[in-house]
Amino acid sequence: MLDTAAERAKQAGEKATDIAQSAVDKVKRTAEDLRSKDASQIVDEARTKAAEVGDAAATKVDTAMTATGEQMSTLAQTVRENAPEGKAGEVASKAADALDRGGEYLQTADLQMVRSDLERVIREHPIESLLVGVGVGYLVARATRR
Repeated sequence: MLDTAAERAKQAGEKATDIAQSAVDKVKRTAEDLRSKDASQIVDEARTKAAEVGDAAATKVDTAMTATGEQMSTLAQTVRENAPEGKAGEVASKAADALDRGGEYLQTADLQMVRSDLERVIREHPIESLLVGVGVGYLVARATRR
């Protein structure tokens, strides 16, 4: 029994040594690969990876914008259906129209279009944009405090 335990321990030690040697060999090969590549190859690979990540993020944002636009259009329809009569109904109808326009915009716009539109609005209305930014910042700060 002692012999088998010793043999198993010896085998385990040999296996651990083999695994460690394999890991060392992999590290050496990776280091050699990196040394063989010049800096421009590494930079090109990094740029390619960054572009892939950027494209994936843009796709996710575009999908989220489309989904938000669809939800806004659905909300506009709900507001129209539940709008009361009279003056309050007119206000609700105008709000529904605004929601509908915003929803359609988000469904059809791409990220670059939204960015250029936002830049244009900020240039045309800098003070209002600043006040909206301060207001949104305040609301975000209050929401994260809770």
